[in-house]
Amino acid sequence: MKTVLLLGMCMLFSVNGYSQEFKKLDNAKVNQKQMELAKKFSDDYFAKQVAGGYYSLTDKEATAEMIKGLTADKQKEVYDQLKSGFGDFKSLEFAQTWFDANTHLVIYRFKGTFGVSNLLEIRVVLNYQGKIAGFFVKPWTEKLQ
Repeated sequence: MKTVLLLGMCMLFSVNGYSQEFKKLDNAKVNQKQMELAKKFSDDYFAKQVAGGYYSLTDKEATAEMIKGLTADKQKEVYDQLKSGFGDFKSLEFAQTWFDANTHLVIYRFKGTFGVSNLLEIRVVLNYQGKIAGFFVKPWTEKLQ
């Protein structure tokens, strides 16, 4: 549990101060382009981790807070903890999208498989500009928590 909380606390800087009322979107209303961006980021991020490297965010794809917080050292530390607790990253699949009309934040949730069968949530939060403003890895639950 400590592993997953560490990643979540470090990666969601720019959304902490908002009052949030997220509502689940029907799959027909999901912005496919943004969902694919969130999925590609997650796939690329974990591919770099598995290969022993790190993912370098750009200001075109992420907020300044995310770029500052997602350092090479932090990525290695967190992935080592994830690998130790759950095994290597194997795959992810799209699960759900949630939206908050007040903050215009969109949460893309993916089911990530680690090791043989460990299922974790990979959560990518995009802001109103479509930039990555948050990134979490936490235990999978059907409800948004």
